[in-house]
Amino acid sequence: MEYIAELFGWWALAIVKFLFLPWVMVLGAEKGFWETFWISSSGAAIGVFVISFFGEKLFLYLSKRARQRGKRIFTRSRRKIVRIKNRYGLEGLMMVGGLISVPITALLATKYFRHQRAMQLKVAGGFAVWALVLTSLAWAVKWLFHA
Repeated sequence: MEYIAELFGWWALAIVKFLFLPWVMVLGAEKGFWETFWISSSGAAIGVFVISFFGEKLFLYLSKRARQRGKRIFTRSRRKIVRIKNRYGLEGLMMVGGLISVPITALLATKYFRHQRAMQLKVAGGFAVWALVLTSLAWAVKWLFHA
């Protein structure tokens, strides 16, 4: 029971502070490589699915509300966001996904790419790659300085 509570804590940290989780697990809590990888990637995946689900509901509500208001005005910043979205796509978002947070990445993916097939799986897979890279870096630092 204690391990389950600890696991939920690690998952919550993976959702909120994904970038720091492998470092805390490897260097602070002395967790193993695979345990760190699986907990951080599964926690991010849980966050992606939950935030995408609620984000889609939020964006549908906001789009209905915006239609009632009238015509949208395209400002310079909105054009820039669309240009970046079209140039880099979901893959570009995943390249920076680990540096920004799980909630922000999931919301951006839901907002701009929700009609893409298997979007949530792609985002969760991108975070699994990030988890592998960050866990490997944390283990390399541990090996270099704590050997």
